[in-house]
Amino acid sequence: MSLEANHDTERGGRGRAAVATIALIGDDAAAYSEILAALAQIPEPLVEVVELTGDNGDARKRPPEIVIVTLGDDEETWALQIQEIRQGAPRGAVLGAISGQSGGKVRQALRAGADDIFFLPVEPNDLSRCLVRVCETLHGGRAHRATICSIASVAGGVGVSSLALALGFALTRQNAERVALIDLGLQCGTLAAMLDLTPQFTISELVDPTSTIDSLRLESSLVAHKSGLYLLAAPKRIEESEMVSVSTVAAVLEVMRELFDFILIDCGHHLNEALIAAWEQSTQLLYVVEQSVSSVRPAQRFLEMFERLQLTELDLQFVLNRYDPASPFAEEKIATALRRPIAARVPRDDAAFLQFQLECADLARLAPKSPCRLAIDELAAYLSGVERAPVTAAAQSFLARMRVALKRRGASLLNPISGRGLRRAAKPSAADL
Repeated sequence: MSLEANHDTERGGRGRAAVATIALIGDDAAAYSEILAALAQIPEPLVEVVELTGDNGDARKRPPEIVIVTLGDDEETWALQIQEIRQGAPRGAVLGAISGQSGGKVRQALRAGADDIFFLPVEPNDLSRCLVRVCETLHGGRAHRATICSIASVAGGVGVSSLALALGFALTRQNAERVALIDLGLQCGTLAAMLDLTPQFTISELVDPTSTIDSLRLESSLVAHKSGLYLLAAPKRIEESEMVSVSTVAAVLEVMRELFDFILIDCGHHLNEALIAAWEQSTQLLYVVEQSVSSVRPAQRFLEMFERLQLTELDLQFVLNRYDPASPFAEEKIATALRRPIAARVPRDDAAFLQFQLECADLARLAPKSPCRLAIDELAAYLSGVERAPVTAAAQSFLARMRVALKRRGASLLNPISGRGLRRAAKPSAADL
């Protein structure tokens, strides 16, 4: 019997732990039915009820990860019951279901060898919390840590949200990984609009300092897109953005990095302490610039601040968006002004990005031959460390530029903040720009 069908099939397992296999044991038929009904109602984890045969030789049957046993009134027999269960499922966990909320019974069940207990009659939320705790313990040895990439710019209108969303689509398509977007452009809330979503819950539901942020609370605030992306949206009201604290952002990322493989953070263009908390947990920071004075000057100010933060473990890279080779603001001049290499450039294609905003779909479908789509795909592959198939000659220049940029990161002229005590970049003259 499988209970997977009772969950949202559109999620397809993304953003959640794997399906937990559960076996039920006990002579109390009423309690057995009650537990089955509660399992069908719980939001997490996804569960599949299987048989405990005592013989795991049949490779076609998944052995249970968790065995739920209804412990009777004779406490003296509990240890023997649990011992027999462990012989049939030596690698699984044992949950005891006991009648009466007695502290003495709880201690007795734990001494008898139960990994955790819950009470009869069953409360679905209590059973869910119990199963989540056990699953996290079982899977802790193979838990992974997500790659977190923040995308920022203190100059508005340079395409931070569009780039974050396009990268999200590319990562999902290339790797079939669990990809999440976090909108920390708290006052704008751009990502929900671009995805044509109207979230019922947002990050505002997670700001209560008296409640711990766990996977249950977090997933109730996530909204799924048909592409497979998940979004933690900005608050519905502008005034609510002031309630999102440093501790909220840090706690959210700590949980999300266990649920997802790749997390993209839209940092907007309003810097605050919450963003710095996000950067402290990020592995990559992409700063987006355009070929204009109004974009490069703020980037210089950002570099000065970034130097003072001394986030030495954060990999800062500059991305030149809407690149136009005919522009008088040449890429070389921008790199000289910033004293940093341009790690990637995304060619300008207004028609493709207009369609991108109208249809909320992957550029691979909307503009498969567009140079901007190719550049975003290569940037996504670089960020995720995925091996790519041989590329065309048109893409070779992009990859060559990326390699050169990474090799030059150690040069003090182009990376004045790679180590402490180095001098700040000199301000460029008007001729440089």
